[in-house]
Amino acid sequence: MRKILRVLMTPVLPILLVLIVGSVFQERAEAKSQKKSTKSKKASASRTTAKKKASRKTSKSANRRTVARKSVSSKKRSARSKTTARKRSSRRSRSRALYLARLRALRARDAGLRNIAAANINKDNSSGEDLDIRRIAVDALKGRSGTVVVMDPNTGRVFTVVNQQMALGSPVKPCSTIKLVVGLAALHESVFDPNQDVRISSRASMNLTDGLARSNNPVFQVLGRMLGFERVISYAQNFGLGETTGINYPGESNGFIPEEGEYETGHMSSHGDGFGVTAIQLAAFTSAIANGGNLYVPRVPRTPDDANFFEPALKRRIEMSPEERMRLMAGMMGAVNFGTARLAHNPLGQVAGKTGTCTGNRDKLGLFTSFSSADNPKVVVTVITTGSTEAGRRAAEIAGRIYAEISPRFFNESLAAPASAGTEINDFRN
Repeated sequence: MRKILRVLMTPVLPILLVLIVGSVFQERAEAKSQKKSTKSKKASASRTTAKKKASRKTSKSANRRTVARKSVSSKKRSARSKTTARKRSSRRSRSRALYLARLRALRARDAGLRNIAAANINKDNSSGEDLDIRRIAVDALKGRSGTVVVMDPNTGRVFTVVNQQMALGSPVKPCSTIKLVVGLAALHESVFDPNQDVRISSRASMNLTDGLARSNNPVFQVLGRMLGFERVISYAQNFGLGETTGINYPGESNGFIPEEGEYETGHMSSHGDGFGVTAIQLAAFTSAIANGGNLYVPRVPRTPDDANFFEPALKRRIEMSPEERMRLMAGMMGAVNFGTARLAHNPLGQVAGKTGTCTGNRDKLGLFTSFSSADNPKVVVTVITTGSTEAGRRAAEIAGRIYAEISPRFFNESLAAPASAGTEINDFRN
């Protein structure tokens, strides 16, 4: 039995030994494989970590470079912004300095003009003038550089001439007051239908009343071109421009009129280019409109006898139909009622007038020539001022102060309500 067992076990033992040894080697191989796999995973993880670290480092480096670039760019922009701000501030400072310098120069110029006007007024010969009206006119100027003429449109009697040097001897550009000359000439020559609007462009038109009231330049440029240069000049001369009025004060100037070809007729007819008029010429012409066409020689009565027995001196008769006069007056009343001369309004009598605003040889000009009452004219007031801020509305304001003071004297009787500008025009259309 033992022999049989030995015989059976003899081949089995090697097999078991082989199996046992193989198992051991397999376990060792698996263990090594696992170690290698673990090492490989660790290496891979390490490489991944290293890459991530490197990526983070690169990213941080790139971020730092980006931040650095942005910082540099921001600093450059900030520097440029500061430079631009400094330049702008410098330009503003220079502009303000220039503005203040010009302002000081203008104020100095205005002060000089006011001083000259005050000195001239002190030299005026007031003999024979109405001293109350003179005082009112001087007060109304309020120290401005300017002149005032107040006269009776029905006789040519002069009540006062304030700043006679300027009123008689210093012709100025008439500005928009030339529109009275052009308007009356256009009516008398029938170059347009006064019942129709004046076509000033393909889309716009305006009637004569509104054109005068609002001092519309295109309306009178059209009318001036319709008349032509020669007729505009002929009427201006007939109305007394370019010649002395004959007033009994010394130092009167002829004024002047433009030469043909010097100025474009349309612009000349709206702005008064090339003309030089005196305040006394403008007052005499305005008196002729007020009284219906009599161009009187303005005179002041120097003695009591002259005052008591004042005789009008007619220079010539201006052809002017009642319809033409009323159409012109409608625009002048419109200027005071709703247009450029509203500050001249006077509740005691309807003022009719025309403003003018422009720049003369150097300084701005403000003109206003007028009469009151339109229904029964008794007084003409013409104002011309000069300075850096002058305008027609300021001259109208001065005239308004004069009318407010003198109207109770001239219009103390009960007055009927004055006809409106619209009523005047409608009467002619019916």
